[in-house]
Amino acid sequence: MAGLSKHKSDKISILDPGCGTAILSCSLIEKLVLNKNIKEIELTLYEIDNKVLERTKHVASILSKWLESMNIKFNYSINVSDFIIENLDAFNSNSLFVSENVKQFDYIISNPPYFKIPKSDLRASIAKELVYGQPNIYSIFMGLSVKLLKNDGELIFITPRSFASGNYFKSFRKSFFNDVSISDIHIFGSRNRMFKDDSVLQENIILRATKSENTSIRITVSECDKGLQHPTEYNYPTKELIDLKSKDKVLFIPSNQIESDTIKIFREWHNTLNDFNIQVSTGPVVAFRCKDFLKNDGNINGANSPLFWLHNIKEMKLTYPLQKGSKPSLIENSKHSRRVLLKNKNYIFLRRFSSKEDKSRLVCCPYFSNHFNTEMIGVENHINYIYRPNGDLLENEIWGISALYSSNLFDTYFRTFNGNTQVGAKELKEIKIPPLERVIDVGVKVKELPKKDLREIDKIIYEVLL
Repeated sequence: MAGLSKHKSDKISILDPGCGTAILSCSLIEKLVLNKNIKEIELTLYEIDNKVLERTKHVASILSKWLESMNIKFNYSINVSDFIIENLDAFNSNSLFVSENVKQFDYIISNPPYFKIPKSDLRASIAKELVYGQPNIYSIFMGLSVKLLKNDGELIFITPRSFASGNYFKSFRKSFFNDVSISDIHIFGSRNRMFKDDSVLQENIILRATKSENTSIRITVSECDKGLQHPTEYNYPTKELIDLKSKDKVLFIPSNQIESDTIKIFREWHNTLNDFNIQVSTGPVVAFRCKDFLKNDGNINGANSPLFWLHNIKEMKLTYPLQKGSKPSLIENSKHSRRVLLKNKNYIFLRRFSSKEDKSRLVCCPYFSNHFNTEMIGVENHINYIYRPNGDLLENEIWGISALYSSNLFDTYFRTFNGNTQVGAKELKEIKIPPLERVIDVGVKVKELPKKDLREIDKIIYEVLL
């Protein structure tokens, strides 16, 4: 992270919010001092964890003595206060006194905390321009830091990559990319090896951003810490990885040439499901709210409908009944439960969440209404379903769309912008797909397969579409 920094002047200011033991600041200062003629450094640290504060003070003291021995003037402060609340004035951009009250920095380097906070949290209220739904604290640290950055400053963060897409981070991306431009991104090829001792569940990246425009983005990839000094490097025009004129400003982060080529394939397609009167929604059955309707015993009939859960959705195959724990497989069909039931028609079911055991981020299967003699069905909230609102999906459309989303091609594309295990309905709606007649061509061939093997499906996808 320190190695991404560029020399500015002989007098510099550094901010490290959520500094922990200040290892990032020490690394940055060491790199700058040993490579350039630095005369004066001002360091501002924020940390509220009492378990590390004594160590932080000790480290800062050692750093001070080291710089003194090199005749470098050094001033530092350790703020035992909440970084966001302490700097709330930075969000009052309409105030005439903001420039007087808000200190700005040459370098901001950070490994911020990662956790969700409710919208009612004071910090979410302060940063309301960045917040939609339930925000993650790390995005507020990033958004606030941008406001504390000098015009020629550098922002260097290690964070989850989940901000790159999704509705929850849309407001953040709009603000962030309006103010800064990314110049560098580092990807860790193996999360399990790099962060195995830290229980990190997210896919993390390191990024460098500046307020000056960067027309290209350098992406480096290392498999683990041993590869950090000699990573694989790729360079992309910024416009290939993010459309700054778009509404959602999704950031694509390819980690190899295959992923880069896949992005280009999807850019050749101009349709979404909506263009063919096909929609994506989320299953309406929220188990804890509908527990009075759920049943473990009985048969599918006029009074009982099948209830589909995440575990029923396998690759290109619906497995029902399939018992998992005590999850009920039936839901009552009555005037009281009708509001959470769906009409029994043709659908494509797609998991909203993938597990670490899943080879693919996108796991889906076709559903045909004639499989069950029932008027209504139940679809649990952890499932997305694809359907035609005013009509029904045709058989070849179902096989074709199911094959697309199950394919290695779509999974590869999805991973370039989605860095977590969630598959949002909004993201599915916005993925470009081939013209419908070509999707149907895929469906015709997939339907004829005696076994819906994913390797055979991939062959068909490449034959028909590429």
